[in-house]
Order: sequence, then C-alpha cells, then structure tokens
Amino acid sequence: MADIIELVKKEKLKAVYSEPLISPKLIDTIASETGAKTYLLHPLEALTPEETQLGYTAIMRQNLNYLRE
Repeated sequence: MADIIELVKKEKLKAVYSEPLISPKLIDTIASETGAKTYLLHPLEALTPEETQLGYTAIMRQNLNYLRE
C-alpha cells in the first residue's frame, strides 16, 4: 500500500478507483493519504436489484462520468 500511495503522490493523480466487490478500506486509506478523490466503477458482476433496474447503459454512463472527472 505504501508503494501505491507513493505512486499516487509522485504522479499527482487526482483520482483513485475501486469496485463494489472490494472493501473500501484500502481505497479510502489511499485517498486520505494522498488527497485523491475516490470513485466506484461498476464492473456489472454483482448488481443489486435497484442497479439491475437502471440497466447496463445507465451504469456504464456513470462509470464514464467518473472516468471523465
């Protein structure tokens, strides 16, 4: 984790990404140590019933919006 934090700082990255199936503790720690924003990209592997109702396109658009930021 120290190497990742160092890389984020060195490259002056503004964002770090995670996915719903991974514990947020790691990404939250990296963000708090570096000041980067966190974004949740959805890989569509484990949709909730609510997410299923949104549909593939809506979820992919949200992922795209996060990547643009």
